[in-house]
This record gives sequence, structure tokens and C-alpha cells, in this order.
Amino acid sequence: MAEQSTSSTVNITDAVLNQSPVIKDAEIVNINYTQPPSTSSSDEDEWNSMRKLMKLCISYLEKEGKLRLQGVSAKEQIPVVHPAIHEITYYDRDTVPVDERYEPEGQNELFKNKIKREVCFQDLLDQKGKFISIVASAGSGKTVFSLRLAKAFSLLKRLCIHLKFMYANYEEPLTLRQFLLDNKFPGYSEEFYTACFSWMQKNADKIVLILDGLDQAQYSLKKISQNINDKACVPVKDLIFNLCGKHFFRNSLLIITSRPHAVLYLPEPARPQVTYALGDLSLEESKELFLAFADEDLWRKIKKSSGQMLSMCRNPLMLQMIISSNTDPSEDIGDASTPTRLFATVMNNLTYSRNFQYPESLHKLTRSLQTLAFHATKEGKVVLTAKDLRDGGVDPTTIHDIVVQLHCHRSPINSRLLEGNTKFFFCHQTFQEHLTVSYVVYGMPVEEFQDFVETSLFEDHWTVVRRFVCGLLFDLESKAVSGDLLQKIEFLKKYLIQELEIISEKYMEMERGQSVWQDTFLPSIRRG
Repeated sequence: MAEQSTSSTVNITDAVLNQSPVIKDAEIVNINYTQPPSTSSSDEDEWNSMRKLMKLCISYLEKEGKLRLQGVSAKEQIPVVHPAIHEITYYDRDTVPVDERYEPEGQNELFKNKIKREVCFQDLLDQKGKFISIVASAGSGKTVFSLRLAKAFSLLKRLCIHLKFMYANYEEPLTLRQFLLDNKFPGYSEEFYTACFSWMQKNADKIVLILDGLDQAQYSLKKISQNINDKACVPVKDLIFNLCGKHFFRNSLLIITSRPHAVLYLPEPARPQVTYALGDLSLEESKELFLAFADEDLWRKIKKSSGQMLSMCRNPLMLQMIISSNTDPSEDIGDASTPTRLFATVMNNLTYSRNFQYPESLHKLTRSLQTLAFHATKEGKVVLTAKDLRDGGVDPTTIHDIVVQLHCHRSPINSRLLEGNTKFFFCHQTFQEHLTVSYVVYGMPVEEFQDFVETSLFEDHWTVVRRFVCGLLFDLESKAVSGDLLQKIEFLKKYLIQELEIISEKYMEMERGQSVWQDTFLPSIRRG
């Protein structure tokens, strides 16, 4: 691949971009789950197929990575900002018990005492033959960062295949080749797939596989999967596990992005060899990004009335939500001074926004979306079918009229709240989580809430939801609420006090046991 010039690799023609079939909704791809026939391919066939595949990969990255303002010229695009990158010692023990609760705190404390060193973007590009993970909190820009990495690897003449776990929730077994090639780039000949896969097997050291969003997988990797043949038809989780364990393409570079908890629970045989954490933007870069969407008057207004929100702007998603919450705000900006209040304001503003165009009652729709989001989160789903929507009382044919509009001083950016054509997903997973929170707080009956708190809320699966359920309910307590809300607040407080007493008692028992050991056995050991 070294003989190919940089210009011929990077400057993909419009014809290639337009003809590439890779940008298709995953749900409409006609997948063949039968084992592909074994055929041989010549070196020349492999070389020609690989050149074509690399162009397809770059074409996909060019289309997937575009973020442009409507009506704004190419010279005025959103600035490229760089989150801090730290190599961290993520695993403190050899194993993590399956029933252990993972309860992350704020972004600044998430990797406290785990940072080994700060690294630069080039350090990641220099990695070879490893499995590395990139972890960060919601909205930190993991997907954008992974696409930027993929483009950089492509410029280095390495075959980089970028896949999203959201689109890889296959229910039927498939082969490794189907997972990486056939389903990712549908519509090509059997000879093309065979030649590409053959080249990949011979040149694993030139391959980079980037799998984005492990936390969006609908399957668990907690159980160890057996080593399998690369021609076997198996569940996708077994393919992922064997990729992580370097059973496939041993000398390739595998990169997985995720929220932290999903990586923490990987069994030891499938754990990353290196883990990087994406941090917040610098205040200077967050202001630069802010001014790409809004004018400086709004920045000064926030700084004056609610200065603590400027630090929240260092998270790209929070930054956009803060700007959105100031578009026809239903609450004063000074009241949206915490993440909980901010998202409550955002969701409230969206409900009453004039940017919604829906033929039915918006309040009814919101209630349906809350219920839909809760059941999807409960089942570990991020991709919903048209049937899921209909069963939840949402019309899949009109849902595209729900638009999240983010204003800026040049032109608005519009994004559908639910994206997709025959299968749907929220424009960001955080919207699904906060609609889930709204259902738990406002829509869930008290008896169901009590059972949910006791049996589910404190499991790691509900980590993000738990933070905002607790924050929102305790925030409502100061507003002298009554009825079901008051009952939920009182029950949650009582439950938390009981849990704290249990934890304290266990800690005291450990302390007493250590004291007895020190008083009884330590002196004799020292004498011995």
C-alpha cells in the first residue's frame, strides 16, 4: 500500500462518494447469514480489491464525519477542538465480580488516581498490534474522536474499518467476514469480499478496526466465549469477544470506544491492553466551539448569571444543551446551574418548542416517548423498530417531524429527535436516558417505583439514569411537592439511608476484624 500516493488516497471523487453503498440504514441491508463459500484469489485480485475497499472506507468516513451549519460556506465550518487524552490504569484488580456495583461520579473524579500520563493524538496513531479502549462520559465526543482517528489512520495507508455497535446488534449468527465486510459494504460481489478478507488475513499488521460505542451493544461480553474459527457462523458477541482477545487478526490494532462501565466489566481474557480517557475541552476551546453556534452576548450572559455553567460547556454535548436551553427558555438560565436542572430545562423546552411540528398532542407524544425510552433502556436497546414505536403509541411515519433545533448566530442546525427510516434511535443516547428519567420520576406509579428502586435502580445498567433520578427528585424536594412525587422522594431517601447503614455496618465489621487480627495474631507473627 505504500506505493499509493496520499493525494490519490484522500481526494475521493464525487463519483465514488455518490456510488458508495456504505451509507445505508443498517436495518434495510439484506444480510446473508449463510457461510460464504471458500474460494481462492490471486495477489492482483486482492490488491485491486483492497484499493477499492480503502476508497469505500474513506468515503464512509467523509460522509459520516461531516458536521456543517446550514447555509454556511466551507470556510466557516465548526472548529476542530481537542479533548485532553490521558493513559490510565483502569483495572485495579485482576477481576471484577459480576454483582459489583460501578458508580461513577463526576467526569473530573471518574479517573481520579488512575492517570498515568497525558498523551497526544499522535501517541494513539503510533500504536500497533494491540487492543486499546477509549473511555469517556456521555457527550464527550467519543464518536467524533473515533472518526477523526479513523481518518488519520487512513492517511497513514492503513486499512481502517469503522463500525458502530449501534448498527451491529445482529440477532442472527454470522461469520467474521460478514461482520466486517459483507454487512458493512453491501452490494458487492463474492469475489470482492473473498479477495479483501484474504488480504486482511495475510496483512493483519496493516489493519485498524475501530468499534464505536460498546455501551450501546444489546448483548453482554461478561461471559467468556470460546475461541472460534473465522469461518464459523456465531453470535456477534462471540466475534467481538474473539477480536478483543486477539484470536482474530492477532497483529491488527483494535480500538473500542465506550462509556467506562461497559469496559470495566470485560473479563480478563478480553480486556484492553491500554486504556485512554478523554477529558474535557479547555475553557479556551470550549468558548471557541460555543461561538461557532452562538454569539458572544450569550456567553457573557451565562458568565454573569450562572458562571458555573461555563465549566459544563467543556463537555461538547453539555455545551450544545446549554445553548439549546436558551432558545425560548421556559426557565431562567440561572436555575439551570447543575446537570440535573440543565437537562430538566432542556427537555421542558423541547416539549414547548415551536420547532416541533407534530399532528397530535405534544404532551401525549412526550408521555409516549418517556414510556418508550424507559422500556428500551430496561431491555438494553438503543435501536427501536417501527413496531416498538407503534406499541408505544408513537406513529413511526410522522416521528420525523420532531426536530431538535439548535440555534446559532449564523443559521440553525436541525437534528431529528428520533433518526432512522425503518428502525429508529434517539439522536443521542442521552436523550433516551433523560426521557427514561422523566418516566421514572413523573410517569411511573409509586408502587412500581418502589419495586424499581429496590430491584433495579442501583444496578450498573442504570448508572446514568440513577444519577439524574436522584438529582431530579431531591431538587424537586425544595419546591414543596406533594402527592406521588413526595412519596417517591421519601421512599428513595429511606432506601438510601438503609443502604448507607448496611454499608457502614459492613465497614465496621471489617474494621473490627482487622483490629482483632492485629491484636491477636500480629504480635505472635512478629515474635515468630
